[in-house]
Amino acid sequence: MGLQCLYQGSAGALAAAIARDVFIDELKKRFRDAHWQDPDEREVRSWKNSIPTVIQLLVEAGLEEVQVLLELKAPITDVRMDMVLVGTFPGTDLGSIVVVENKQWSWLKPDGKMVRLSRDGIPRLHPANQLWGYLQVLRGYVPMIVDEKLCGVVNLHNAPANMVQAVRPKDQGLEKLVQEWVAMYGAEAHREEFKDVLRRRLSGENAAQQAETLLQAPVKPGQGLMTRVAECVRERAVFPLLDEQREAYDYVRHLVSASKQGARKEIVAILGGPGTGKSVIAVELLGTLARQKVNAVHATGSRSFTRTLWKYAGPPGKQRGLFTYFNSFSDATPNDLDVIIADEAHRLRKTSHNRRNKGDLREPPLQIDELIHAARVPVFLLDEHQVVRRGEVGSLDLIRYRAEQLGYGIREINLRRQFRCAGSPEYIDWVERLLMLRRSNGRPDWQPLENFTLYVARTPLAMENYLKARVAEDYTARIAAGFCWPWGEPNDDGTLPNDVGIGDWHRPWNSQADDYLGNIPPSPLWATDPAGFGQIGCIYSAQGFEYAYAGVIIGPDLVWRNGWQSERSYNVDRDQNQAPQFSTVIRNTYRVLATRGMRGAVLYATDPATNQLLIDLGVPVLEE
Repeated sequence: MGLQCLYQGSAGALAAAIARDVFIDELKKRFRDAHWQDPDEREVRSWKNSIPTVIQLLVEAGLEEVQVLLELKAPITDVRMDMVLVGTFPGTDLGSIVVVENKQWSWLKPDGKMVRLSRDGIPRLHPANQLWGYLQVLRGYVPMIVDEKLCGVVNLHNAPANMVQAVRPKDQGLEKLVQEWVAMYGAEAHREEFKDVLRRRLSGENAAQQAETLLQAPVKPGQGLMTRVAECVRERAVFPLLDEQREAYDYVRHLVSASKQGARKEIVAILGGPGTGKSVIAVELLGTLARQKVNAVHATGSRSFTRTLWKYAGPPGKQRGLFTYFNSFSDATPNDLDVIIADEAHRLRKTSHNRRNKGDLREPPLQIDELIHAARVPVFLLDEHQVVRRGEVGSLDLIRYRAEQLGYGIREINLRRQFRCAGSPEYIDWVERLLMLRRSNGRPDWQPLENFTLYVARTPLAMENYLKARVAEDYTARIAAGFCWPWGEPNDDGTLPNDVGIGDWHRPWNSQADDYLGNIPPSPLWATDPAGFGQIGCIYSAQGFEYAYAGVIIGPDLVWRNGWQSERSYNVDRDQNQAPQFSTVIRNTYRVLATRGMRGAVLYATDPATNQLLIDLGVPVLEE
């Protein structure tokens, strides 16, 4: 699957459409067809106010044949780039690409390596860093792109030139590569500079062919977090951080500098659904801080996630010591750490211990307070729809409340971009509407997507055979199920009992052992070790991980009877079936399991009526 955009045409054709006042309506229609919804009004204003400023310069520069791609979807994510200009590099036969990020800002001021949009505003992501992320994605995932024929321009057409000059990458001390690849232009005299850059970087010769070559270019698949975690922590930045991801990353680094100057303590809460890159931010941030000798640690409440990070971070030693658990800070010296990164913070418990010892009758401190007190900059990353067991209390409301009670500031950053499920927010949205975890206008009928494959299976064997075929093609795949079957001990010969039984199909749960049983991985490594395929995972072995194709068995603890009914008696996990909000916990569980896949998913419900619901909603049926 190649790259996709909302509109492709020459600068001259777009100029004519703008003059006829028809191009906004056309873009709105294309947006509705592609995204199942109307564009945001702010986006429409940007189209109307910003696009013509670039088209005018192209026409004035004699570049009417240069191809303009509007709202180009970046590889591996749902991020859309405002404008991508494609032509031939002057004097060569090589394609040339200029990515334009439009900003309608009329006032901005530098603040460290970020910017403020008002005199009393909070620091925001620097637009050059935002654009640099887009360039990284293109050069990293589209092999045909030649580095020296790619650049970016931030178009601040409403901002005075002197303000833009103050925040240009070189003047604001941004990284050297950002300075080399990204330019910024404002109003007034900057328009001529912008026009000169367009002439130097682009010609209209063979521009249409160059654009088609780009759109049809193969896209290299993204690598999972765990496969590159050691490189990320020890050596260099690995994953491009886009939009709110980069804003969160830069803001934490901004707070580290501010804390050393005695600034008021501030808590950072980063919220995002499945696949929005929460753990990528956490590991990239940890790696950068560690390389800069900043005292930072990563903590979770997940044994599986932490043990997997230990495995992939490298041999025991300094790297492993960067990863620990939420309950490790009961006796921490206040502010001894510079930064604590609390990943999967929805898994916070009320306390780390029931009591310190039998004779201590005092109430133990809140676990969240222990984490807040342990570091000068506490960072919490969470998804409130991933609370899947009794006793998990992590929420944005809790973080807000403790920040207020302790007298600290709080900055909330919402991650909107989707990196899992082939960058298809439509699939995540459909899963949440299906499970009634978000409001749905009418039935959540499935609309096929070009870059994400969804099936419903009539039998678990059909699901397994499909996923086996994907594994044979060198993709990763796993089957996970609701906790609806007992979980037995290994057999005397070291094999696993076939506890998960559906008709004449029987398979084992993943291993509960702390170490390998032959080649069978322990539970924490089930999602990442290739030998995990063939055992059925549960929510605790799947949460926090990703694989190319996800198989999901919806057990009898959730059935459709003209609405969802959750059945405690069919769920054998005490932490789930004794949860006060059992219905929400179970629907959250299946949301998590259904959103592990990066390229596709197969759903199967043991209840015939529930499986038929999926078919009736238009999910294609997997051939036997």
